[in-house]
Amino acid sequence: MADKTDYYAGGYRFASLKDAGQALQEQKKAAYFEEKLVNRSAQEMLAVYDKILDEKVFQTPAGWEYLKKMQEDLRRAGIREEAIRPIPMYVTFVHDHEDGTPVRSRIKPAKKKDTGRALLRTSVFINLFLVALVIAMFVISLNSSNPNILNYKSVLENQYASWEQELTRRERDVRQKEALLEKSGEIQESQMQGEDH
Repeated sequence: MADKTDYYAGGYRFASLKDAGQALQEQKKAAYFEEKLVNRSAQEMLAVYDKILDEKVFQTPAGWEYLKKMQEDLRRAGIREEAIRPIPMYVTFVHDHEDGTPVRSRIKPAKKKDTGRALLRTSVFINLFLVALVIAMFVISLNSSNPNILNYKSVLENQYASWEQELTRRERDVRQKEALLEKSGEIQESQMQGEDH
């Protein structure tokens, strides 16, 4: 049964939609070249073949198939084998390591570590750090002179008490000045009365 991620084009199964689309485009290009090369000379066919290779027109097996057919047509047309360039493969088919061991045998699953204890230790450390931060925030909030939800009552009481003390002091100063003014007014009045006599 085919996987949902398999894409088919030109009798090949591709792993990506982009590759399958490329193969379909190359089939169309191959049909175009086939139509244009009908009744052409062997030298013209060879020139087109070389240009296709130089410009890397075909990059999928669907296009390579057409290049293989062109090689056969060139041989039948009388072109020497040495004049027909081989089809370059710009992909790697065997992914072996330099020492000759296949990739699959070199890939080993990572050993599972006992991460349970490490995670628990890390979690406890982080939780203790966060608790310390919360305690520090409460201490700073309680000792702050700015009103906040924790100390607003005492800050407001202190503020009103200082206002009351300031008002009491000013009231006392006003009364003292009034008393002085009254005394100085009495003295002036008695002096005026003394001058009148």
